[in-house]
Amino acid sequence: MFKTWREEYRANQAAKRRIEQEEWEQEKRWREEDRAACLKAVAENAVDLAEHNQNLKAATGVSYLTLVCHEDTWTFMAIRAFGQWKPEWTQSTRPDLLDAEQGPGHAPGYVEAVQFTVDPNLRKGRIKKLPTGTDKAGMQQITLSGHNLTQLLASLYQGAKERDIADSARCGRLYGKLVEFLDLLDPDAEAGQTTGNTFRIDDSVDASHLRQ
Repeated sequence: MFKTWREEYRANQAAKRRIEQEEWEQEKRWREEDRAACLKAVAENAVDLAEHNQNLKAATGVSYLTLVCHEDTWTFMAIRAFGQWKPEWTQSTRPDLLDAEQGPGHAPGYVEAVQFTVDPNLRKGRIKKLPTGTDKAGMQQITLSGHNLTQLLASLYQGAKERDIADSARCGRLYGKLVEFLDLLDPDAEAGQTTGNTFRIDDSVDASHLRQ
């Protein structure tokens, strides 16, 4: 009887080890599948280097662009491109302490200002909060130079290649939206035609899906 019990115990232990091995193999396959899916998604978000180079050349020739987007969208892009940003800021330079019109919180303090990796040079008046309303809540317009635009493209290009799917997707999509503006440029047009152009980042749903 003891021999029978011992054989059953060994058989049970072998079955347990086999199940654990099968579970480990399944987990390993799932991890490999997830990794492959992640790499595939990042590859889809990434931009070809030659195409990116052409986009940078086009952006360099822009004088000014007025970008209209939600403040959260701009904050995400600005942090990646310049290293510092807060939604309530309306400029990137430290305000003059003698400027009575400048309210608190509209620009970075000294410590924050020195942490900018690239100076956006967005002085007072180049960021405007749009009037609040059902269709403009949180929206703002930012006047960007060609230098700002190339910096944004460069940071989003790098971000689209990151392993974090959420950041990769956001960077890739926002990069594509800026390229939509670049595709509107005419390199043979008379100089100065890009001054004052407005481009809006807003993929709205179709009107048929809105509640009446």
